[in-house]
Amino acid sequence: MKLNITIVTAGLSLVTIISSCSKDFINRPPVSNQTTATFFKTASDFQQGVNGIYDGLQSTRTYGKSSYYLMEVRSDNTDILDRGALAGVASQIDLFGETTTNPFLTDVYAGSYIVISRANSVLDQVDAAAIPDSSKKQFKGEALFLRAFVYFDLVRLYGKVPLVIKTETTGEAQNDKRNDVTAVYAQIEKDLQQAATLLPAVYTNPNDYGRVTAGSANGLLGKVYVTEKKWQAATDVLKNVNGYTLLNDYAALFTPANAVNNEVLFTIRFKKGLSPSEGNTYFSDMVPFSFFYNGVAYGGSNNNRPTHDIVAAYEPGDLRFAASLDTVSYSNATTKQSGNYVKKFLDPPGATGDGGSSFPVLRYADILLLQAEAQNEQAYSAATGAGTAFGYLNQVRQRAGLKPRTAADLPDQASFRDAVFAERRIELAFENNRWFDLVRYSKGLAIMQAHLKKEYNLSAPVLMPSRLLFYIPQSEIDIHNDPTNFPQNP
Repeated sequence: MKLNITIVTAGLSLVTIISSCSKDFINRPPVSNQTTATFFKTASDFQQGVNGIYDGLQSTRTYGKSSYYLMEVRSDNTDILDRGALAGVASQIDLFGETTTNPFLTDVYAGSYIVISRANSVLDQVDAAAIPDSSKKQFKGEALFLRAFVYFDLVRLYGKVPLVIKTETTGEAQNDKRNDVTAVYAQIEKDLQQAATLLPAVYTNPNDYGRVTAGSANGLLGKVYVTEKKWQAATDVLKNVNGYTLLNDYAALFTPANAVNNEVLFTIRFKKGLSPSEGNTYFSDMVPFSFFYNGVAYGGSNNNRPTHDIVAAYEPGDLRFAASLDTVSYSNATTKQSGNYVKKFLDPPGATGDGGSSFPVLRYADILLLQAEAQNEQAYSAATGAGTAFGYLNQVRQRAGLKPRTAADLPDQASFRDAVFAERRIELAFENNRWFDLVRYSKGLAIMQAHLKKEYNLSAPVLMPSRLLFYIPQSEIDIHNDPTNFPQNP
């Protein structure tokens, strides 16, 4: 903001001006000293605040870059070709050799709490604001959803984390403790349940596409329940995810021209052609800055390369292979070789650091597979009609051009469970789901151990249950200096 100030030098004129104004005229706080308590007044102010929450998810600290190292590279889906890149810190994540000071651990942790802080700033003020009730409900619902979404990532990555649900002073923040996982999940559930009652089913303004809806909240809540193994609760809430459908063409999901579609419940939007200084304009004409390198932040051959393991996991004739992967010849310092790269998010041509493919966080295909899993875990059924576990699974498979599964293929609960996890890997490949699925899957540790031995000849028992969590960043441990309430993960 630019201020134009005129100084009146004549004494009488100055006295006249001051005497005709209220005391607030000379007691107003400097514009540069704005706080959340003084900034939020109008609906436009709150809109800017909510947009800032979404903007935090574009950051290179979160879904603009760092998240995929912890969610895909960590898994058996992708790896690092150049082991020396970034001083080896990316390779450390891939090979389970990271230290407590690894920058990707720090970035995701810090970036997540920036998003939480922005959400809390809105939530602290919105109830008492003199703005229309319809706006108040929407802004509150968006902030609650986004806070819950980030906490869902944090609790799955780090386990116990500080549960911060209001704006804190520096002194209060220093006294934060690592709350129990059950408490964090309880807050996530509470936030999403409330968000589902506040958010609209749809938005009438096309520029609002990308904002979360009641369906987004119910869908994410169902995913939370599945993660907690609350199977009946998951089934009940996932039935409330209405108005979505699978696109006929799987590949069309990931093209910038088709960003608005009926399958995505929540997406982090990007658009190329902007400067980094415009990165805070999320939902301003829907043109946020993209940190993707033509989509290569998620598809580069060097830093997020599909493993041989996932390439071999596709069934013959699976239409998702050509939409997800491609082959390219690339070279390192001494040799040339061929390998696969992630194709989903490519958006050529464009400049370095600039791409327009949005990143789908929650899709209807995910909802169908979650529903299939939840129903099977309650009771195995050989029925294959609509609304059955087989029915949900086969919707996803048939879109991929594959034969439907039957009880002859999957005769019991255990075989069906394995089939759902295998399907989730392919359907949601490179969308930051694989590591989380492995963590909650009973065979996850064994799968990763076999993968490390096969791909890298690492036969030592490097994987113990404690390795399913990442370290808390050492900087946080040092700041709190409280081994009782803020200990390091094993």
